Amino acid sequence: MKLFTKQATIIASALFLCYCSTTPKITSQFSETPPPSSVDLISQMENTERHNLGQIALFVTHDENHLYVMVDFISARLYQNAQDFGFTVYVDDKEGFSRSFGITYPTGLFYELGDYPGARKGYLEEPNWENMPGNESIMETARNNIAERGLLIQRRSRRDDMRPVPVPLTQLQAQNLQLQMEENEERGRVAFAIPLQVTSRTQFSPDVELGEQIELGFEIDPVRLLDMESSMQAPLINSQSASGRSQDTSDDERSNQVELLNRQLGDTFSEWIQLTLSSPEI
Repeated sequence: MKLFTKQATIIASALFLCYCSTTPKITSQFSETPPPSSVDLISQMENTERHNLGQIALFVTHDENHLYVMVDFISARLYQNAQDFGFTVYVDDKEGFSRSFGITYPTGLFYELGDYPGARKGYLEEPNWENMPGNESIMETARNNIAERGLLIQRRSRRDDMRPVPVPLTQLQAQNLQLQMEENEERGRVAFAIPLQVTSRTQFSPDVELGEQIELGFEIDPVRLLDMESSMQAPLINSQSASGRSQDTSDDERSNQVELLNRQLGDTFSEWIQLTLSSPEI
């Protein structure tokens, strides 16, 4: 699905849902047999209890060291938005602050196009941009990269920047954080094995404990991706440059382009639950 065909207007306030009485409450059951590796993560999670949350289904369990989360995209449109703009799982201490720890996987095509100045804007505004000479290889590389790394958010205070840090899967795995994605023609699912506590071997962690109640969030947030200078540069190759026409734009035209980008970005998605990490039975 092309990004420029998405016509939904973004309501930014939807990203800041309060944890009200309607927030689903789930107890994660303690597991004695954790998945041994990322290769086995999804198949192992299939035997976990399924929780339907509208557009996604959630499978969650934990052991002494990890929280295991698998998300099955019920909505094909939502899965496409996750492919376009990235899918973030947040794990927050209930007594702490919102969005303190997050991992985005897949990273999203829109994020990966940011490696090429102007590519995001060109892809949004030009219906045939991805098929123009030189852009096909960019699109192929960007599509391949969305599953080759995760975007890490790890904040220790509310003042810390929300900007995610790209981390290759090999580096995440070295810190015992595992990610896996499986897809078919229309839908897919993603799985996360997230260390519970920070140690020398698990530095990427929300630092929560067994028996604790945490906030678990799932988001697709195109608005956050607009915080970039490269999106406002001219596309690498577009219909005007291909015909030799001038690329000069006024400040008013630049402002109009920003407004256009906001209108054309995809739907936001935000779903939160309260999750209790049960202790092992003695």
